[in-house]
Amino acid sequence: MNRGRGWRYISLFCIIPAILFSTKTLLAEPVNLTELGVILPSIAVNAENVSVDLTVNVENDEPSTTFVTAHTASGSVLQRNNLGYWIPWSGKLDELINNFSTRTGNELFIKILKEENMSNEMFPIRITVGYETSSRLKFGVFELIKGQN
Repeated sequence: MNRGRGWRYISLFCIIPAILFSTKTLLAEPVNLTELGVILPSIAVNAENVSVDLTVNVENDEPSTTFVTAHTASGSVLQRNNLGYWIPWSGKLDELINNFSTRTGNELFIKILKEENMSNEMFPIRITVGYETSSRLKFGVFELIKGQN
């Protein structure tokens, strides 16, 4: 292996884990959702055991409902119900099911996936999380991508 090529390999071995770990670090902090939607960092997951939660800073908003939807690479459109099951969704906002997410102070804790085996799923999977107040809807979108097993 020549000297220039060796540095490239070392760089790849350092950069790829840094990107994966920094993505998880970014989502460790509460995120802010907006009325126009916000694009959140992708999350690399082990498809055999996927757990994803999100903490949202609601500031002074008073969320009345929370929701989570998924658009899969195979074309399914799903929503998470308040029991944690994924069910088909029509795409109509008035048919979203309230997830009753837990709020502490200005932070909303949204459960998305808990110890799910997604090894048979096609990736990426686009996840939308949001909440509704008496006067507006705020949301954010991110992708689950298949990481190294």
